[in-house]
Amino acid sequence: MIIDHYLRREISVPFLSVSAVLLSIFVTYSLTRFLMDADAGLLQPGEIFQLTVLKSVISLEVLLPLSLYISVLAGLGRLHSDSEIYAMRASGISEMRALRPIIGVAVLLAIFIALFSFFVRPWAYGMSYEIKARAEAASEVDRIRAARFYSFKESGRTVFVRTVSTDGEQLGEVFIRSQKDSDLQVITAATGKLGYQAKPDFHQLTLYDASVYRRVHDGPDVFAQLGLLSVWIPAGVPDPVGYKTKSSDMFALSNASNTKDVAEFQWRFSTPVTALLLALLAIPLSRSRPRQGRYARILAALLIYAVYFNLLDVSRTWVEQGTTRTIWWAPGTLALLVLVLYVPWKKVFRPVIRLRVPAA
Repeated sequence: MIIDHYLRREISVPFLSVSAVLLSIFVTYSLTRFLMDADAGLLQPGEIFQLTVLKSVISLEVLLPLSLYISVLAGLGRLHSDSEIYAMRASGISEMRALRPIIGVAVLLAIFIALFSFFVRPWAYGMSYEIKARAEAASEVDRIRAARFYSFKESGRTVFVRTVSTDGEQLGEVFIRSQKDSDLQVITAATGKLGYQAKPDFHQLTLYDASVYRRVHDGPDVFAQLGLLSVWIPAGVPDPVGYKTKSSDMFALSNASNTKDVAEFQWRFSTPVTALLLALLAIPLSRSRPRQGRYARILAALLIYAVYFNLLDVSRTWVEQGTTRTIWWAPGTLALLVLVLYVPWKKVFRPVIRLRVPAA
């Protein structure tokens, strides 16, 4: 039917636009955070790109329901402000008949989000955990950038390299300070060369014209001038990621008794329910009087959304902590609000007036 196609378009166009804007904002935010880690030498450029993509994929289960919510508010708000809804009613098309294609779109999107939350979410989390494990296992030389000091608490070492070639192998003005308890060692060199994976599990750092100073607690200080000094640095092997709640499949979570697993299992089911409830909520919130403005209730709608997602997050935290056993009171509260908004209160409380005609 033409009217169905028209209404779907009124929702789909703003949905795609809002989704693109929200995703762009989230990508920018995530990229900024990962670039800070890269600036500290904790991530490589390739890892930044992969983690940003995975983080954005994970965010879709929250961004898509919000995009649908805003698009229904905007689309139906325009129809009300331009009196098109009233024209449809005058043509014999009831409001519920006109909203049927919109509800159909909401149901399809809820099914998509359910599949996404059940399968794509754990896969994306699993990949991000593996990338972070490889980054944490990377040796110190894999993280070094030119003209910056780096402190590695796990080894008690501070490193500074004035210049680094494009391929990362040629080094200039190397400074390495190592301290363990009261023992101190300082190595400086005019130039150096780094051989990546010189051995399967080691990088080889070769320093030329190196000066070595060593101070030990129970012995004399040592100073040496060396024309060539080779240092073998462990390449680092990532530890197994192990069991992670967010990367576990639905079958494992369904049989789990751990509170964090229970909260994750319920959260994945709540995302499609939330998408459908928000779409249903947007329909009565979009109603406005002619010429009132298509965005008359957008502020109240966004406030309701913010309160709901905070309640949902709080309920999830309570389940993780064992305070409560279910998060469903939050979606239940939203469903109750939807039900209240759909009740025709004016008809319910409209007094029934009976006209009595006196007998002749």
